[in-house]
Amino acid sequence: MSLSSDGGTSGSIFDLDYASCGIRATLVAAGFAFYVGVFVVCHQLSSSLNATYRSLMAKEKVFWDLAATRAVFGVQSSAAGLWALLGDPVLQADKARGQQNWCWFHVTTATGFFLFENVAVHASNFFFRTFDVFLVVHHLFAFLGFLGSVVNLQAGHYLAMTTLLLEMSTPFTCISWMLLKAGWADSRLWKLNQWLMIHMFHCRMVLTYHMWWVCFEHWEGLRQSLHWPHLTLFLVGLGLLTAVLNPYWTHKKTQQLLNPVDWNFAQPAPSSARPDRTNGQLLPRKEK
Repeated sequence: MSLSSDGGTSGSIFDLDYASCGIRATLVAAGFAFYVGVFVVCHQLSSSLNATYRSLMAKEKVFWDLAATRAVFGVQSSAAGLWALLGDPVLQADKARGQQNWCWFHVTTATGFFLFENVAVHASNFFFRTFDVFLVVHHLFAFLGFLGSVVNLQAGHYLAMTTLLLEMSTPFTCISWMLLKAGWADSRLWKLNQWLMIHMFHCRMVLTYHMWWVCFEHWEGLRQSLHWPHLTLFLVGLGLLTAVLNPYWTHKKTQQLLNPVDWNFAQPAPSSARPDRTNGQLLPRKEK
């Protein structure tokens, strides 16, 4: 079959035969390998150059490396999502079925990233005996949704690209956590980043409302271009983001601005017996 061509990028790295299953599978594998590489390079550089990183527990080091990897993906996703949302004329003309070669590139490599995320999250949960149900559900839906777009040559790219734009908050989340672990929670830089991060989470909520509007306005085109399991998965995932995940994460990040604690690793004590806290780190109690 003939896929929609990207007239603005002819001869570029995006100009590939995306109708070929081998090309798409190769790009998924390349996305997975690239973000594994980012994870490994982050570990090597942080181990060599960062004293804060060397002082962390093994579980925190993994979280640090994952945060940095997600931040890199967040930059890629934000750039792609903003162009789809505001600039690309083909996607603007048909939000249900419009396709572009550059979108195929991002859909396939993003699928590789979400495969990496699922492997990393489940491996971390296994080795460290933890389980974040919200994170597991989020990454499972993301991977299956993008995998559906890779497999289905009829799937439009506008909603996939705006879904990637939801990653706009991840670079700020990475900076927030790293500065918190470094003891910079009292700095203006940390507070400014926290405000920007909270704003990004509010933007995520507005973006999900826009995505619902696109679904309602282009329902017939979506129904014809997407297989019903894929469409159902997308709608359920969008519903979870709109009603549960985005409000929960926005609340937690706002709470963290007022009470800079590392919620991922520090269990808050009862208010009557809460230990002193410095820059998001719980100070150890003295033995009596």
